[in-house]
Amino acid sequence: MRLTVDHVTSYHYDHPVRLVVQSHRLTPTTCQNQSVLDWSVQVSDGIEGGGFRDGAGDWVQAWTVRGPVSRIDVTVRGTVETHDASGILRGNREIIPVTAWLDETAPTRPDAALRDLAAAGTGADALALAHDLSARVAGAIAYRPGVTHAHTTAAEALALGEGVCQDQAHALIALARLRDLPARYVSGYLFADAEGAPHEAAHAWAEIW
Repeated sequence: MRLTVDHVTSYHYDHPVRLVVQSHRLTPTTCQNQSVLDWSVQVSDGIEGGGFRDGAGDWVQAWTVRGPVSRIDVTVRGTVETHDASGILRGNREIIPVTAWLDETAPTRPDAALRDLAAAGTGADALALAHDLSARVAGAIAYRPGVTHAHTTAAEALALGEGVCQDQAHALIALARLRDLPARYVSGYLFADAEGAPHEAAHAWAEIW
């Protein structure tokens, strides 16, 4: 499938700032699952600096904007050809050992309820277990915008029984790690609906080994 991305992020400052330095991870990688056909990142009044590939395989690009400035627009446009791999990522360039994704973080720190939910998971192999844990999260945390915020933890979302994709992803990551499956949080683009209406927020999901 050929996907076209048109993404604008605007920063507004209450008071003009003299200097802005940003590091962007806004460039997709080419791997067995996708090919980047064209891609550009533009920053209003920005000066492009150096870049490097981080341990997760993402390209990090530095930008500087000299002020005074009250608004900055970051515009991303590009085309990516995706290849169906049934949701399995292959050929991504990474140097971080997979065991790093077993460490708990503040949003995914498990409580007793998360531990019980993880223990209930079943599956003949890692893939089957991951699917089972995903289904359990979907059943335990109903999708409902507005009841959680950016700093809500997996334990808090599970206690509420409601949340958004970020909360479901954090909960699934917590369950996977409790079952010794390395997992991490991923954010990206959500495919527009049939009418082509834009989305104001990024999507979030869990990646499990």
